[in-house]
Amino acid sequence: MDPHDGDPGPANTDTMSSKRSGSMFKSMASIKVNSLIFESMARFPWPWMLVLPVIFAILAGVGWSQDEIVETEVANIWIATSGDYYKDKDYRLSLLPPGTSARGGSSSFAAVASSRDGSNIFTPDRLEEIRTRMEATESVTVKYNGKTFTYQDVCASNNAGLNTVYKFPCVRLSPMDYFQEARWFFDETDKLTFYSSVIQEQLVKPRIKRFGTMTQTCMSTGATSVGDFCDDLYNTRVEAGETLLLFADLGNLGMEDPCKICVEDGFEQSMEQLTFLVTSLFQVLAAETQKVAADPLNPNAANAQASLADLGAILQRMDREAVEDFYLHYVTRSLYATLGVDDYMNNYAALMAGLGPVCDGVKGATQSPVDCARTVDMPTAFANLLSHADHEFSSYNTAGFPFPFYSQNGLSPLFFGNEPVGGSGINMGGILLSTTAYLDLENYATPADWKPLYANGETLDSWGGDATWNALAETDPVYNWFMGSVRPLTSHCGNQDLKGTPEGSPGADTIAGIMAQSTSRWCTQYNTPFEEDAELTQQHFARMWYQLLIDSSSFLGITQGESDPYTWTTGQGCPYELRGERPKYTNATEEEVLLVASTELYYIDEGESVGQIDRRLLIGGANPPVGDYNVENPLKSASSMQNIYISTSPEGIQNRVKNCNRPGGSIDLSYEDAEEVLLLFKEEFEEAWSAGWDNKNAGDVQFTGFFDDVGVIGTTGRMLEEITLAGGTLMGISFVIIAVFSAGFLASADLVESRALLSLLGVGLVLLSFFAALGLAIIIGIKINVTIGWTLPFVLIGLGVDDMYIVILALKKNQDRSTESFVAIMKDVMVPISMTSIVNASMFAIMNISDIPAIYETARAGLIAIVFLYVVIVFCFPAYCYLDMIRQRQRRYDVLVCIKSKAEPLSESEQNSARRSGRIMYEAFYKPIMITKGPVRVISHISIFVITIVLGAISIWGVTTGKVGLGLEIFFPEDNQANRWATIRTEDLASWSVNMFWGELDYRDPKEQMEMMKQFEDVVATPYISDLGTDSLWIADFNIWTTRQCTSNFFRSDIDQLQCGADFTYKEEGTCSGTWMKNDIGLRLFTPEDSDTCGAFNGICRRVSAMHPYDLQELAMAGKFVPAVDFESTYCPVFEDWSEDKFKFCLENWRSYPGGGGGLIIEPGTSTENPECAGEFLSDGNIVSPVKLSNGPSMYAYGLNTHEDTVDMIEQTRSICDKHPNLHCWMTGIPYDYWEQYIWVKDVLVEIVAAAIGVGFAVSFLFLFIKLGKQGFHGIGSVAAGSLVGALLIALTCFLSVFIVIGLSSLAGVTYTAFSVMSYVLSVGFAVEYSVHIIHRFLEAPQTIATAVDRVEYAMSFLFLPTFMSFVSSTIGVATLAFTQFKFNDIFFFRPLIIVMFVTYFIGVYFLPAFLCLFNFEFMKLGPNRHMPGIETSIPAKKSWDDDEMDEDIETEA
Repeated sequence: MDPHDGDPGPANTDTMSSKRSGSMFKSMASIKVNSLIFESMARFPWPWMLVLPVIFAILAGVGWSQDEIVETEVANIWIATSGDYYKDKDYRLSLLPPGTSARGGSSSFAAVASSRDGSNIFTPDRLEEIRTRMEATESVTVKYNGKTFTYQDVCASNNAGLNTVYKFPCVRLSPMDYFQEARWFFDETDKLTFYSSVIQEQLVKPRIKRFGTMTQTCMSTGATSVGDFCDDLYNTRVEAGETLLLFADLGNLGMEDPCKICVEDGFEQSMEQLTFLVTSLFQVLAAETQKVAADPLNPNAANAQASLADLGAILQRMDREAVEDFYLHYVTRSLYATLGVDDYMNNYAALMAGLGPVCDGVKGATQSPVDCARTVDMPTAFANLLSHADHEFSSYNTAGFPFPFYSQNGLSPLFFGNEPVGGSGINMGGILLSTTAYLDLENYATPADWKPLYANGETLDSWGGDATWNALAETDPVYNWFMGSVRPLTSHCGNQDLKGTPEGSPGADTIAGIMAQSTSRWCTQYNTPFEEDAELTQQHFARMWYQLLIDSSSFLGITQGESDPYTWTTGQGCPYELRGERPKYTNATEEEVLLVASTELYYIDEGESVGQIDRRLLIGGANPPVGDYNVENPLKSASSMQNIYISTSPEGIQNRVKNCNRPGGSIDLSYEDAEEVLLLFKEEFEEAWSAGWDNKNAGDVQFTGFFDDVGVIGTTGRMLEEITLAGGTLMGISFVIIAVFSAGFLASADLVESRALLSLLGVGLVLLSFFAALGLAIIIGIKINVTIGWTLPFVLIGLGVDDMYIVILALKKNQDRSTESFVAIMKDVMVPISMTSIVNASMFAIMNISDIPAIYETARAGLIAIVFLYVVIVFCFPAYCYLDMIRQRQRRYDVLVCIKSKAEPLSESEQNSARRSGRIMYEAFYKPIMITKGPVRVISHISIFVITIVLGAISIWGVTTGKVGLGLEIFFPEDNQANRWATIRTEDLASWSVNMFWGELDYRDPKEQMEMMKQFEDVVATPYISDLGTDSLWIADFNIWTTRQCTSNFFRSDIDQLQCGADFTYKEEGTCSGTWMKNDIGLRLFTPEDSDTCGAFNGICRRVSAMHPYDLQELAMAGKFVPAVDFESTYCPVFEDWSEDKFKFCLENWRSYPGGGGGLIIEPGTSTENPECAGEFLSDGNIVSPVKLSNGPSMYAYGLNTHEDTVDMIEQTRSICDKHPNLHCWMTGIPYDYWEQYIWVKDVLVEIVAAAIGVGFAVSFLFLFIKLGKQGFHGIGSVAAGSLVGALLIALTCFLSVFIVIGLSSLAGVTYTAFSVMSYVLSVGFAVEYSVHIIHRFLEAPQTIATAVDRVEYAMSFLFLPTFMSFVSSTIGVATLAFTQFKFNDIFFFRPLIIVMFVTYFIGVYFLPAFLCLFNFEFMKLGPNRHMPGIETSIPAKKSWDDDEMDEDIETEA
């Protein structure tokens, strides 16, 4: 179709229609659009038709094909990006090492188990159901790139120290830890680690060695006594029959206790001295043996040569660790006798009461040397136990028999000898270090004074010829122990039953049965060699025997490879005892189960590392509430419990799977692969836990869970991924309905006059430009968030289609289809389109003042879309309109453009009649109730005002009572398990993890150290934060480490390095020793009397009576403590006068040895990889100095059942931390990230709405002033006054609209959030869209239209149709949201937006015209006057307004 075919050209310009139009066009132009554009469009339409669509198609294709176009991180939607909180978080992120994920840290899965009927969850059957689900969930595996990954690969921690990664269970917190059945996740490897790395290394060895010091050095009866410091404690325990509890005392006594001071100081001194003496002993022995070996004339030269090899091997392994190992077993030997003597006497008497006569019979018949005494005294019992320990090792029955009733090490029948069965195999019954007397070790360095006790007086003879050697050296425990390390022994660990009396003796069968049943069986498969002989050393088997002795029921009662923290407790946790076990729920009553659940809750470490667990975090729906129940007032019921599983970061997974201990072999993963593994794990773990949550027949317990978005997206992120683009179907439906509506409304029975195809093309261009705008937004970094996905398509498409209507309706009224009229109409029609686009763009631009991404990211995308819609309507769509105009000129059918109509064109009257039919709604409905004079109009106007007032009053109620906040249960659909989880969390388990951070403080200032501790203590003292001990804060723990209250030397990973601050020296500045400062700011006190109280959390400051005496002496010397004055004062540990380098040095040693934390930043690549196991790193990295960032311990906020609770918690903690006058810190965590905006969301709403109305007012005023002023009909003053009042009326319309929208939305259940703010602000745009055109046309009405009512009629007779079409098309888009499956979308998008549609339409199209009817003021009559000189007008009189000329005169108004 030739666009110029049939163009009448200039020849038609002298028609009356052209003159009339030309006159009008000249007077109407206010916002000029270069006519050359539209002339070019008419001359060359195809480029204009195709260029923009092609560009837009490319933008849409490129943008929408990008990876990760959906915003799945809630933080990037919800968290404000300005203000102090954002600056603090940004500061922290800026300090992260390169390549570290900004998500950072560990991720948590909150796994909730709740009773479906709301009744008690603590019943045996339901607990077993939970245990089974835990086992199934923790057994989840995922496959990625052909590799299988388990929970052990991704959990936060699965070790009990160095070299135990993958050898200990993953850390998780659960109320199930109350019960023994939770032990299922301890496999064989885990139990072995628990035994060796926890019980032996951390519990047994440190205590037994110190027990030796206590009894030998710190008691008045000790061999090396220095005083009676421990007499009272020891005697109290022994008299109470609690001797074994002395081991707990040795670990729990305060460092200021005299007994503890003596033990710790004495132990270190004795070990240093013993190490020196033992080392010297064997060095001298080797030197003297060398002399013999070097003398060829000495008959013992060959023997000496052989001994040198043994001595060399011993010296090669000789260090403090080896000496402490000797001391451990030496003390264990005496401990065996000390702790076992009473049982020995009792058991002996009981045995002989029944077997005494048998013993007499055997003794008489066989002449056995056995002693058949019926009882033994204590000295004899003590000696017999020591004799048993020193006896030879037995492979027949390793546990042996302490009573001296056997011979041949148990191979003989009972009572055939006077020896015990079994033993360590190394005799340590002699005098300790007696060999040193034989060698005269004390004088060895002085040859003139040296006088060894050699038999020949000249050379060593240790090979049998020297009786003195045999008496002193061969009985020396030190010599025998270390020589046992090179003396071979072939044996094994055995459990055979001991024999009874020989056959034929009286009661032999009975006695044999008794002995078989009483025989101890210590050996397990883990005692190498087990049941089969192997050649090892005497020391190996001795160490085995003593270890089994300690494990035996007589002592610890623990079994290697079988016992775990559930079946063997250390007694550290309040409800537990040493050698006890956690209760079972199997076969227990509900009351018994509830009684157990009424005690304090501990992880498997019984509080040593994780500490006491706040039950408010894990137990929900409790009756009585948590904190009000205890064993005296037991728990009656609880409806839910929560397990917290913690996973590591992608970086952590990378390092973890490299570990040498990984089952299946180590793996190298890229960071991206680690992210995928963690993502898959989160999905599978959550799915496994929540399986059957919506199946009422799937058990009594409902399982739901929530994974946070740390590391990779979790539950919320996946929901965002699903929900953001889930509106595609509804979008499509709304687009189709809008297209059908548009085509239907613009279709006509006259196929030539019909514009259905044009309207469909226009809708298509609008859609293309909108999605191209989003494509560009994606390209420049704006991801599609849930707000963009659920507001812009349903709102902006309607706005774009509205502009299309304006263009088509303006052209529809033009019957002169010349190029000149097309250009003129398009020039004028761009005025209202430009105006509305500017206003809408301004609305979106204003939203950028918000710092909430949900608002400003959506606003930016909306702004781009407004620009693109404007561009397509101005620079593309008119070209299609021009071609359609040519189609009509050529009498071609709509749609079927190849067919020409053969019918005659409509006459002018027929055309006018057709146009009037398009205004039937106005004529039949709107005009009678709003315009036509009479009682109907009066009643209608009064009703409109009354309705508006009522809506305003209702809205006042809604605005003032509206609630703040978005609950997670609303965000998740009801068919998603997370919805149920969120509901339970809100009602029963309202807790979140939180944390504290500090920036670059003067950490070396004692006052700031104390202020940090004060901030922490005040925060954990608030009602919503779970309490913690002050020592859980890193600066407090570090400060204790610098003082004599340091306990790091009790158990040391490196036995050769003392590990308290005073043990590290930095150059000339001295040791890392701190001091004490008076507690003048009210810090909490450490109270020894409460240290063992369940639920008590201590401070670190101390009363004078609880301080170490040496510290008091130093303070007194420094003038900081005057006993007579300060005896009631309290002091806190601090350090002072350190250089930055010294602080760094001390911090690094604190981290490296006792394992200090604090989240201090470590220089990348400076941590040493464990040389024994790849993928595991030591804590010896270089700390970034000065310290620019540190954090508090893991903390939890609880009781956050409502948004108001959470806001209160935020304000309370921030008043302490963030708003501290001297020391700035900041709180973080989910409550602060996502609830912070609720503190000021109303302020943001008011700010944005006020700004939007203000901008609307300013733009409206400028538009009216410029447009009316350019016409030149009136003076500047009149134009300014009229424009000002008009702009004020527009602002009033906006205010009423947005206020009523907010009020009604609040009453409809829409709460104040960033999402609702977005919807509310859009009401300003719609209000301006209606009011600007009505006010403009009202002001511009000709002077001859005198009354306000007539001027309203002048405006609405044309504007009613486009405003109605605008309302319908926009409402269609929003109405489809009613069918969303997501309650979140229903509440925060559909409800407010549908209210926006109706309220703004009512206020703009009904209230505003009715209100304008009252404005019968001359200064508001700014239109042309037909009597003005030089002004040509064809405005008819009032009586002819309904004539066709009226349509022609206003045909280009929008």
